[in-house]
Amino acid sequence: MIESRDREPKISVIIPAAGAGRRMKSYGPKSLIKVGKSTIVSNQIQLINSQIPGAEIILICGFKSEKLMNETPSSIVKIENELYEETNVIRSIGMGLRATGKSEIVMIIYGDLVFNEEMLKCVDMAESSVVMDSGTMSDNEVGCIVNDEGYLESIMYDLPEKWAQVLVLRGKELKAFKALCWDKRNYKKFGFEMINEVIKKGGQFRALRNDKIKVVDIDSSKDISRAKEILL
Repeated sequence: MIESRDREPKISVIIPAAGAGRRMKSYGPKSLIKVGKSTIVSNQIQLINSQIPGAEIILICGFKSEKLMNETPSSIVKIENELYEETNVIRSIGMGLRATGKSEIVMIIYGDLVFNEEMLKCVDMAESSVVMDSGTMSDNEVGCIVNDEGYLESIMYDLPEKWAQVLVLRGKELKAFKALCWDKRNYKKFGFEMINEVIKKGGQFRALRNDKIKVVDIDSSKDISRAKEILL
């Protein structure tokens, strides 16, 4: 279990979940797809609460935002990205970052991920980092180049070792990420593009590897079947 910090808010966790999830042919937010006995977002919130006690959870809604807001706990912060159709995840993350206030540690977990508790247990909040996939993400996801010291060099497509779409920001990396996300010119960009930009500005991200990490990005009905195995 990750130890809590003395100051409030101890850790802010942003869950960007504004997209429509059209590839799933879903009639509602993808985060509300049921996997096992609960929805994707409910599984996420339960694990965050159990493994990062006291964390502030910020959910960014968009497609059918009222439904997502109504079906998630009142104890979390909920923000609507009303421009979700014409922007990308960076605007959602940027809105979440504005809500974190002076929080020194920010964790970003994409809203369509199903993961096990080991994913959160492996996270070291002592430095900015990215969680690496242990073989459960699909081949379509972006991959990583990691140097001999265990730090990320870049993220791009067509690389074998995948990013699990989980990110920890603090210090200069958090400051740089905020500036990039709050720049309107970046609203249509992807998260991995901003990570690359932070690295270009001198930022460092520890690549967190652990064979027990299990993460599935829900993009198809086949992914739901794979995700159910993680939750068993």
